[in-house]
Amino acid sequence: MGDLSRVLVSNQGPLTQYAEKLLKDVTPDMFARQPKGSSGVISTNHPAFVYGHLALYAKKVMEIVAGDTSGLDAPEGFTDLFEAGKECRDDPTGSIYPEMETITSFFFSAHKTMFARLAELDDAQLAAPHGIERDFAKQFPSRAAFASFLIGPHAFVHIGQLSAWRRCMGLGSAF
Repeated sequence: MGDLSRVLVSNQGPLTQYAEKLLKDVTPDMFARQPKGSSGVISTNHPAFVYGHLALYAKKVMEIVAGDTSGLDAPEGFTDLFEAGKECRDDPTGSIYPEMETITSFFFSAHKTMFARLAELDDAQLAAPHGIERDFAKQFPSRAAFASFLIGPHAFVHIGQLSAWRRCMGLGSAF
């Protein structure tokens, strides 16, 4: 394992452990619900959306680093529901989003696979330019820099949203 892959893989424990802890006391019937406030439904990301959205990024990260993406294809319908720019919707009847187990199982398995494969990459591969021409991607000069953003700040921003969601749902701290 090179220095760059070591840095990327160092996110595995904090990300997956925090994601697992935030599921404490979350039940399947509340997993895809947005909290209610005095003015109605609070438009915030719920666990179904956060875990589903982040699960898609395991394959995206491996595409960016030119790594093996086999086994990282999302279950049918995930892209339509969880791709960047999609709206998180309240799902009181459980008819919009897949079941909690389906979403969380894919999230954890995809991240386990991604981190294991990142550990196998060498520094030269990770230091290479990613070649993505979108304006946002140009902020990151290398494959490692872009991947680091996606599995660090991007992931933790979304996971952090669940802490506020938990409190709105009356669950309190997961720790």
